[in-house]
Amino acid sequence: MLSNEDSEITANNLRYFGEPVYEYTLIQAQEDGYLAACEIVKRKASIDNRIFTKEEILKAGVKDIRTGKPLTADDLKKDEYTGKDFDDELFIELRTPAMCQDLFHLLCQNGGPEQKVIIFCTREIQADRVVQQMNNLYVHWCKEHGQEPKDYYAFKCMAGANNGADMIEPMRGSGERAFIACTVDLLEAGVDIERLNAVVFFRYLKSSIKLYQMVGRGTRIHEETQKYKFWVYDYTGVTDLFGTEFISRPPRPRPGPGPDGGPEGGGGEGPEGGDDGPSVGQIGGQPVIIIPEGRFILCLRDGRETPVPVDEYRREIIQRVLYEAHSLSDFRALWIETQRRRQLIEHLLGADLNPETIREIDQMREFDLFDFFGHHGYKARALRQHERGELYVTNNEIWFASMDPNAATVLRSFGNQFSFGGTDALETSTLWEVPEIRSAGGLNALRVLGAPAQVIYEAKGRLFGV
Repeated sequence: MLSNEDSEITANNLRYFGEPVYEYTLIQAQEDGYLAACEIVKRKASIDNRIFTKEEILKAGVKDIRTGKPLTADDLKKDEYTGKDFDDELFIELRTPAMCQDLFHLLCQNGGPEQKVIIFCTREIQADRVVQQMNNLYVHWCKEHGQEPKDYYAFKCMAGANNGADMIEPMRGSGERAFIACTVDLLEAGVDIERLNAVVFFRYLKSSIKLYQMVGRGTRIHEETQKYKFWVYDYTGVTDLFGTEFISRPPRPRPGPGPDGGPEGGGGEGPEGGDDGPSVGQIGGQPVIIIPEGRFILCLRDGRETPVPVDEYRREIIQRVLYEAHSLSDFRALWIETQRRRQLIEHLLGADLNPETIREIDQMREFDLFDFFGHHGYKARALRQHERGELYVTNNEIWFASMDPNAATVLRSFGNQFSFGGTDALETSTLWEVPEIRSAGGLNALRVLGAPAQVIYEAKGRLFGV
């Protein structure tokens, strides 16, 4: 048992260990390409804004959620219950089903229901209900789409034998089963599921440390499934904790060991998995609708990590691009010049605006940043990389036919390289190591047409002029 002094030290790592030698933030790691980009989708159950008095709860016919027996005033330990008490001390019958229905709809919109997802629940009894709801929704979806349901779609994942912890490995390694893990604290830290597509909060939090740990489950990049971004679906406003101090109160004592002999769940955030203890009431007859509260990107504002609305983030990026190039022709001229293009990107990054992040969130990975900026800033038609590369080749056959065959081979290959790697592929030294370009003479092959830099400049003008 920790002494009071030890508890205080444990609660303040800076006091115990001193200032960190080096800091590397979540946003920096995302901008550097080491962690997946994050889109925050905030939702809210309408009933979470309600305050229920003890008298209202009794009048609604409150029952013990485990036994179904009516509860009395003596069984209710508070005079008022708010949203933060729901699915913990007071269950609203339609709240969890409404949130599950809304979440399933979002999954279908953003990649389909068969994604790897962790749902953080308030306590084990809520996790049971979420599992049931998500499985019912999935079975119904499979019937509508003429598809055989896959095994272990949604499952409870808690500490202890026969409580779902054995499903972590198939969730991590298989794309054919074990999709949605419903837990309280078991998966909050120390578990890497690289293919995880979404982290969902059905529970309230007070600790920013826990928030970062839980969100961190989704930050791993997974090349095999082309996962470079993930979603955070926030139903309880927990993402408001981003950027707050990592200072928390000492953990309160836990009720006792879990089924495996160790403590059940984590510490300091309410009931930790076990559902023994005081009576938990449930009331019905309360309508519940889910209210959209916006889509957000995590970025730096005044030195703090802050969720910023996607539309505002995109608008800031585009406004800075328009400031440096007032028209599409001005922008094309800027983009063709390597140094000016790189300066533009550096200016954006220096203002804590990452175009790669918003391109990922706008699902425009198949488009070069030239087309992303051109579409949003100048209302130009956006072409996918392979479309622009192919059109560059077909639209310039007369030009290629008029020049030395080796030079034509080199310049024609620019279209293929752009199709695979975008603008960056044309501005790297490895371009000249591409077999067909090297065998045609590479940079020297262009000298018959004039100064190579000028020839490349003209080729880029034709490519981005398509």
